[in-house]
Amino acid sequence: MRLSEQDSSSSKFGRRHVRRGYLIRALLVHLLASSARAEHFDITLVATGPNGTSQQAFADQTPPIGGLNSRPVLRVRTGDIIAFQFVMTNVYAHGYARDAGVRFYMVREDGLGQKIVPPLENVTVEGSFHFNLKPKARIGAKERVVMSKPGAYLLRVESLHTQRDHEHFAAIDLEVR
Repeated sequence: MRLSEQDSSSSKFGRRHVRRGYLIRALLVHLLASSARAEHFDITLVATGPNGTSQQAFADQTPPIGGLNSRPVLRVRTGDIIAFQFVMTNVYAHGYARDAGVRFYMVREDGLGQKIVPPLENVTVEGSFHFNLKPKARIGAKERVVMSKPGAYLLRVESLHTQRDHEHFAAIDLEVR
């Protein structure tokens, strides 16, 4: 009689353990699948000042306002030439990015690290284009600008119309003295 009670309790424990294992595996698969769905663009943004000083930023997303990562700061002087380039890669493994777009701009902000994107009035540099991008394909641009006025500026590249639940961006702050 004791042997059958032990067998019964150990088999209940075994079933609970197996069920818990299945639950944990199912939760992990769900989390991995949802994180894989969330990422559709990888962005690398590089800004270079005189003498080769540079900063780079990578893909981020909102929420929270301003993104998850703090922005790097490139310090330059008025009259300096700033070169920047970005590369955007479609990392969404399940299809084309159809009728998507990218917008890049440099706009004055109230202070370095400002969380809210300033109004796009009186931008220093601005550009955008639309595209169809197959998986693993890349698109990008290079620009140069002379900074004529001191202040804090936001350099930002952002995806547009990707038909997903959020857009990606990369951003660098410029401190012009």
